[in-house]
Amino acid sequence: MREILSTRMDIQSVKIDLIHWLTELQDKSTLKKLQGLKEQQEITFELSAEQKKELDSRLEKYENGEMKFSSWETVKDRIRNRAKDDL
Repeated sequence: MREILSTRMDIQSVKIDLIHWLTELQDKSTLKKLQGLKEQQEITFELSAEQKKELDSRLEKYENGEMKFSSWETVKDRIRNRAKDDL
């Protein structure tokens, strides 16, 4: 398998090569995968200042050993018990 960005092939050459390849591509499965990759690259989001503050606070608690963790089994049991109590 050849290296995509070899020393002989710069980024512009790779782009041109891919464009030519895409114009001839007929495989719908490959096109769907490429479309998915493109959409993943387009997804961007920003956290609000409040969200960033909350994440920083939680990270600080974690780093200071102030957070309590539970196993998934414990969490499921806790939820089931709360549901029984609500009935």
